[in-house]
Amino acid sequence: MIGGMKKNYAWCCLILITCFVAVSSCKKAFEDKPLELLTIDYIFDENDPTGDQAFKWVTNIYSKIPTGYNRMLGGSSWAFNSNPRSNISLVPLECFSDDAVPSGDGNDGWNIIRGGYSPIATFDDTWGNCYSAIRAANIFLQNYQRVPWADSSRKVWLPNEARALRAFFYYELIRRYGGVPLLGDKIYDSNDRELLNLKRNSFEECVNYIVSELDRVKDSLRPDASLAGRATDADYGKMRKSIVLAIKAKVLLLAASPLFNPSSTPQKTFTGYAAYSAERWGAAADAAKALIDLGLYDLEANRYTLVLARANKEHIFFRMSDPRTDNVYAYYMSPPGFKPGNRNSEGRVSPTQEFVDAFPMKNGKPITDPTSGYNPANPYAGRDPRLEQTVFYNGAKWLQRPVETFEGGKDKPNDATLAAVQTKTGYYAKKFCANDSSSANFTVTFIRDGGFIPPWCLIRYADILLMYAEAKNEFSGPEATVYAAVEKIRQRAGLSPYTLPPGLTREQMREIVRNERRIELAFEEQRFWDIRRWKIAKSVYGTALHGVTVTKNANNTFSYAPKEVTTPYFTDAMYLFPIAIKETQVNPGLEQNPGY
Repeated sequence: MIGGMKKNYAWCCLILITCFVAVSSCKKAFEDKPLELLTIDYIFDENDPTGDQAFKWVTNIYSKIPTGYNRMLGGSSWAFNSNPRSNISLVPLECFSDDAVPSGDGNDGWNIIRGGYSPIATFDDTWGNCYSAIRAANIFLQNYQRVPWADSSRKVWLPNEARALRAFFYYELIRRYGGVPLLGDKIYDSNDRELLNLKRNSFEECVNYIVSELDRVKDSLRPDASLAGRATDADYGKMRKSIVLAIKAKVLLLAASPLFNPSSTPQKTFTGYAAYSAERWGAAADAAKALIDLGLYDLEANRYTLVLARANKEHIFFRMSDPRTDNVYAYYMSPPGFKPGNRNSEGRVSPTQEFVDAFPMKNGKPITDPTSGYNPANPYAGRDPRLEQTVFYNGAKWLQRPVETFEGGKDKPNDATLAAVQTKTGYYAKKFCANDSSSANFTVTFIRDGGFIPPWCLIRYADILLMYAEAKNEFSGPEATVYAAVEKIRQRAGLSPYTLPPGLTREQMREIVRNERRIELAFEEQRFWDIRRWKIAKSVYGTALHGVTVTKNANNTFSYAPKEVTTPYFTDAMYLFPIAIKETQVNPGLEQNPGY
């Protein structure tokens, strides 16, 4: 069944209660009305000109947007737990790409890496969450005009926000499953026989529907906030024209990509288009350019600003993280030898050697270039500054001491009691930690900001620039605007020179753009999806992944020897996710993805 739509009317009441029990400062005191009577009539009250409850209904749809940092299996978002050991299964999505693996032997993520998922045991099954959000949007659209809105702007903005959110959740579905059933504005109840035989729409139909909905609402949303106004805007992060344009660019880039826009063998309609079209790349480039041309966003000069400030130049679309008053993420990711406040760090994520090797030298040359200056005996010297910002490697300074990932070092002591957290690759993930190399304790990156906290960013401006460069290059080759977009990223990164060699071919620029996406957007849930939409996962992920064994020599130098860590199991079927068997059994018309 789709997102719980087979449940009876009590489902709706339960959702209503869940949505609003935790909400404080309501203009309607819940004590005046029993909770079991929180019905549609109560939410969309014909006698309430404030429309506060209807407003909160839309706010609850936002809460279904996926978060990141640590997540895996079953749901769309995961809250941090105050007991760090209870979340040991949670790792970033990049642990199922060629960028990292879980550090813990007993981590459930290893089942995913070994191919242990199917329609019976799904991986990242957001089907129900997305259709629940889509249903909630449809309920709002069907009922919002019953409210006598005193604030006429709410009457305009909120239904268009609901439509934009609905389009976003369809995007979340199609990048996992391909074509899915499009429900339009219909709200099914348990007596609808049609619900038992819903067919999947084609991928093309889904893309066209999502884009048409985004185009419909883009000029009828609350105005975009200026940079100066973002920090004090209580609704910053809610749907604006810029966010809608960003989602549209994402959708069209997905549609243009090789997985769904094959250049040779046509695929089934719900897994791609019937024939290749270069024009799809042009449409994706135009969509990204439309956002760039708004002039509302830019790159932050300091990349650490992205984890320290909610409102900044670069964040476009984000989900607010779960409230924290501590720096739990730093404990999760820091090497286990660090114990500030007498609390153990956990080093949950082990970046691969393949990922570390993707970072060029500071002069912009890849380490495979004989003229780059790369020294295998001192492999981290003179590298792209983003490496130090993203990875804990042997000798990197952290909390006033060097990281020790050499055999027997403080951060790889080969102690059986640390087997659950000790690095598998000789590296730990550092992304999203503050710049605490000289600090005595972790900086709290999840700082409250005017009642808010920093977000999990789904789309930022660097992503848009690289999306534009990718699409434009595929459509018309490496022209000047493609160079400019990529070089802007490299300049902010601190490469010198940051300029690219002139005269690059389309294929050479493609590889540069893909690598820039990998290192600039590391651990932001981009690589996982990129290697799938580019249809290269089987070659870069379904092969041996490596780390490094670091040995400390008698003269206090180090030796670095490559080692194989794992060979993930990946087949052509895995480019798409399986639809849970509970859905296909209830709905015989819902065709399963090939290979499952």
